[in-house]
Amino acid sequence: MAYFKDITRYDYSKYTFKCAGELYNVGWLERCAPYPKGDVTPELTAKLLALCKWPVNRYRGWHNCHFCQEYPVRITDCEGEICLGDGEIRVAATDGLLTYVAPNLIYHYVVEHHYLPPDGFLDALRNMSLPNPAVVWILEWIEEFQHQLIPVTHLATLLEWIVRRNRPSLPAEVRGEVVEAVNELKVANSTFGSDAQPTSENIVGRLKSVLTKS
Repeated sequence: MAYFKDITRYDYSKYTFKCAGELYNVGWLERCAPYPKGDVTPELTAKLLALCKWPVNRYRGWHNCHFCQEYPVRITDCEGEICLGDGEIRVAATDGLLTYVAPNLIYHYVVEHHYLPPDGFLDALRNMSLPNPAVVWILEWIEEFQHQLIPVTHLATLLEWIVRRNRPSLPAEVRGEVVEAVNELKVANSTFGSDAQPTSENIVGRLKSVLTKS
């Protein structure tokens, strides 16, 4: 795991578009660097866990904890065991002017190593309405498709996969929209072949509009 001082500009992702905007680091800790310690309320700790269980910008494999050398870092809650260290969480500041980016190991750092995140991050977390992780993942995949990182066939497969899963589950009010988009993408690909891109972009754009309003 890379080390970044709290409230420095985020540039960890290798993709420029994922670093765009006012993004600032929180919780990128390293054993050789001191960090603030303190207590985080159970309410915020629970909220942090809810985010860290379903990270974005996921990596291949896991990063270990530099303090206890656990690999991968495992936690268990009422839903079973999960591993941390495979992605990031993003929390928009209360004023909407910037977004904090943290590795999902931040939950482990807070609970096991008493890391105290900056006040601005905690305030943003306190005021944040937890997003549906399935919707967040789909929007992330759509962004990758729009930046030509994945083909439309891969996007359709991912959408089908999320529809079939129970965790994280799609909200009932948007599930039908996702299923319809998958079917339309399949028809476009089989009908137009290599010329399906404009039609696919329209379908994906419509789905993105629905999801960002849900």
